[in-house]
Amino acid sequence: MNGKTFYKVSLIGLINGIMLGLAMKLVEMFSGKQVYKLLLNVDFLPVIGAVPWSEASLYFFHLLFSLAITFSYVYILHPLKFFREWNKYTLAFLTIIPAIMLYFPLSALSITEVVLPSDLTAFFLWSLLHLFYGLLLPKAI
Repeated sequence: MNGKTFYKVSLIGLINGIMLGLAMKLVEMFSGKQVYKLLLNVDFLPVIGAVPWSEASLYFFHLLFSLAITFSYVYILHPLKFFREWNKYTLAFLTIIPAIMLYFPLSALSITEVVLPSDLTAFFLWSLLHLFYGLLLPKAI
């Protein structure tokens, strides 16, 4: 991957991550479902969870995760000509499914009060916004 491609993929990952974070914040504000708080939550992690991180630091962690997803998507997509046409959306969907499924362990393991794993409305909102994120990957790439 050359410097120009690295820069482009990084920019796409950051922009998509920012858009997802802002959308989650808005959804949380209007619905009352703490999906944004869940997105940034790390309190259940050993060592890291004990640190009182600022919202900006937690948002930075979220952006790093967004970069990892974007680079994984490009790394898989680039050498496979099969995925270069309409199937790139299928690959984006498959790439984002693990992030959607993180809802359950994140909500179950959270020490602070966020959404319950059984809250289907919160899960629907979480899934919808992550699917939107996944749809943006192939459009941007």
